[in-house]
Amino acid sequence: MKKIFWILMLSIIPFGIFAQGPISFGPKIGWNSSRLTTNYSTYVNDLKSGYQGGLFLSLYIKNFYVQPEAYFSIKRGSLETNIGDPLNPVNSLNVSQSVTLKSIDIPFLLGYRVLDLKLARLRIWGGPIASYILNKDYSLSINGVNKSSIITREDFKDAFWSVQFGAGLDVLMLTFDVGYEFGLNDFLSINSLNALNFRNNMFYCSLGWRLF
Repeated sequence: MKKIFWILMLSIIPFGIFAQGPISFGPKIGWNSSRLTTNYSTYVNDLKSGYQGGLFLSLYIKNFYVQPEAYFSIKRGSLETNIGDPLNPVNSLNVSQSVTLKSIDIPFLLGYRVLDLKLARLRIWGGPIASYILNKDYSLSINGVNKSSIITREDFKDAFWSVQFGAGLDVLMLTFDVGYEFGLNDFLSINSLNALNFRNNMFYCSLGWRLF
């Protein structure tokens, strides 16, 4: 078994060196953990897991690089609050909301290679990302009663902007990234609820395979 292991390792090293060239392309998959934010501080938000997968293309110019990407993403989030009436606690409202967004995300990242060891390199990066919503699933309940019907299609935006930053490590043909995404504008603005606005912030990690 040890002999087979070392034969495999020695056989992929040349491909790993080739994958560290000035141009790289390949697929990537990832996991994300989203947190909704709103303009009302009384809400308690909860982390929800989602997934993403797509393609990346990176172009190096010395230690700097640009990397456009395109991937399909599923983001989830939830918010809960209790709106109490100090004069009549019986009239308090338990409000629960959840959102699932399916979108095509297109980041344009600018990065810098901090460390280059030929078979491995360490990177930092950041840049804007445009998200185009393909499907949205929103639920709203008040005291356990479904009130989702008060949300209309016009309350959702078809696209929104975010910004990403993070760090990555390339080892042979594999590329690992961890990052954080900040929503720059609202993807949902509910006018019927006194213009309650939502943004999506997200931590994620991804694994890519450099085909060349």
